[in-house]
Amino acid sequence: MCCLSIRRRMMTIFKGTLSATTLVLIGACGGSDGGPVNTPAPPQDTGTLTVTISDSPMNNVDRVWLSMNELVMTDERGLEHRYAVHNPDFDLLNFQGMNSHPLITGLRIEQGRYHNVHLTIHPGTGNQGSAVENGQGRHGLKAESGYLPMADLTVMGGQHLIHTLDVDLYRGMFQTSEGFELRHMGIRSTDYPHMGHLIGEVDPQWLADCEMEFASLSLPGGVFKHLAYLYPDVVTDIDQMADSSINRNDQRVLPTAVSPIYADAQGDWHFVMGYLPEGNYRVGYSCLGHLDDPQIDDINDGEFVIYRDGGSLTVEAGEGGGHQNVHECGNGHSGGGHGGHGGHGG
Repeated sequence: MCCLSIRRRMMTIFKGTLSATTLVLIGACGGSDGGPVNTPAPPQDTGTLTVTISDSPMNNVDRVWLSMNELVMTDERGLEHRYAVHNPDFDLLNFQGMNSHPLITGLRIEQGRYHNVHLTIHPGTGNQGSAVENGQGRHGLKAESGYLPMADLTVMGGQHLIHTLDVDLYRGMFQTSEGFELRHMGIRSTDYPHMGHLIGEVDPQWLADCEMEFASLSLPGGVFKHLAYLYPDVVTDIDQMADSSINRNDQRVLPTAVSPIYADAQGDWHFVMGYLPEGNYRVGYSCLGHLDDPQIDDINDGEFVIYRDGGSLTVEAGEGGGHQNVHECGNGHSGGGHGGHGGHGG
């Protein structure tokens, strides 16, 4: 049997941080304060594992109440293993940024390879089980196929395995006629030693220019939803950047992550994306996030545009994982504009 232990890295928590719900399966050594824990080395035929979950805010959602059930995995012999989740009921929005909620602690798993790894949740009816609360009330929440998928695990003797499950609410949570659903398309799984966090500083002139140009498309009261879109490095031009959508009939590339952009106490605009696999990416910006329906191609069939190309960047994991990478979009916090629009989508 193997144990799973967890590690959390605390990032500076801006007002409303991190673009995605993150489930951290960490085999290394973390405590609730983010510091290392000196746990005894596991027996050489087992590894250690702890599971925690972290979240980011989402516009127009007041509460995302999850009722978790089990961690499930299948070994090389085809035997299924199930482990009950501890502290299963919680509001994701209470655990933002690098704060996390422990689900499983001190679990031991035999060394070997495991597939069909996932976490099951109790679907909600609105009154019981998982739920979403917004301005229209409390609605039932379920997961596609009843679970949140994870990558396959390879447990080595004496190893502290580290894994992160990231649930992007902007890309993965859909409203249906029966309530809300978390779909697998918005979920990714990464190895903790090979991931980093991204802090984006956004040129305030971009926001002002976008709002002015698209004033007629604002929400009531002249309100806009500012979003940052992160793309894989195959994207080299703004015309390749897609909105959040299920299927596409063009050559645009779907985003890897989507994050709201917020102003901090100093009036500086920023976004935060956590638990990203190390590698190269490109950023896009739009003030028309309220027009981006994740079920529809809103570039070809609506009025949504990617307004600015935020440039390329590299996410580095750093030693042990969890490095905080900073990227400036335009002139970052200095303002003054970037000159021109950098191109529009569509």
